[in-house]
Amino acid sequence: MGNLRRCPVNVLLTILPVIFATALYLFCPGKQPAWAADESEDTINYAYSSWIGSGFYKIGDRTTYLLRAPFSYSLREADSDNWGLELLLPATIGFHDYTDGQDNQATITFLPGAQFVYPLLENWWLKPFGQFGFGKDFSGSDIAWIYGAGIKSLATFDLNGSELDFGTAFTWAAQNQSGGGSDSGFSMFEIGLNSRWPTRITVLDRKSDINLFFVYTDFINDLDFERAKKENKSVQRLYKFGIALSSKEKYPILGLFDLSGGGVDVTFGKDYFGLGLTTGFPF
Repeated sequence: MGNLRRCPVNVLLTILPVIFATALYLFCPGKQPAWAADESEDTINYAYSSWIGSGFYKIGDRTTYLLRAPFSYSLREADSDNWGLELLLPATIGFHDYTDGQDNQATITFLPGAQFVYPLLENWWLKPFGQFGFGKDFSGSDIAWIYGAGIKSLATFDLNGSELDFGTAFTWAAQNQSGGGSDSGFSMFEIGLNSRWPTRITVLDRKSDINLFFVYTDFINDLDFERAKKENKSVQRLYKFGIALSSKEKYPILGLFDLSGGGVDVTFGKDYFGLGLTTGFPF
């Protein structure tokens, strides 16, 4: 975001993001089953893979490997006084390994979109976004059209030499097979904390901070990771811990794209374990 002027920590700025995100959570559509009632075929849930990030994920008796390139480009830089606009260009390659006799599958997704960054206060930004793209597996099935939208909230506070980030987000995503297949999607609420500490490390001519963060995710309709049938393993809550290097000025990649940072994270949930690569605090 550049060098930003930040207000001192106070009670109002602490509770406002919570109220905002909680309102989104409470007034979103009620819990719905994540499979269609007339489902007859197994389908890859491309929608989740476009947002979950790179890594190794163990879901029940199946394993998924995802490599996600979170490309983006800043069309207009945001600061504490001016709005910004980012072009989102994430691409994901996946491999889905089944141990129950089903054929393994390789997939690819591309989900371009845009994110608007609006400063409500000197240290608080809202980030509505929308994306539309496609997913395809290499077994020859129809293309899946993927679409999603949501809003993020990020507030930053000074803490005697370090900084504390408080983030919330609501995301809704779904997909439709071009041949008339199933619609497998999800909606989720996220809340997280990130502690940033300045270092002497320089990456691509950018001074870098060390980030330690935690993110709690609640899937409002339990997320079905792989197939749309009712016997699929579904996930309702996830807990993520991560460490990453980041810069207030994004890292330029080949002069074409921007990257906010890089690191690793570990995610836990019922019947779920993930070890992934991350670009940092996801808000």
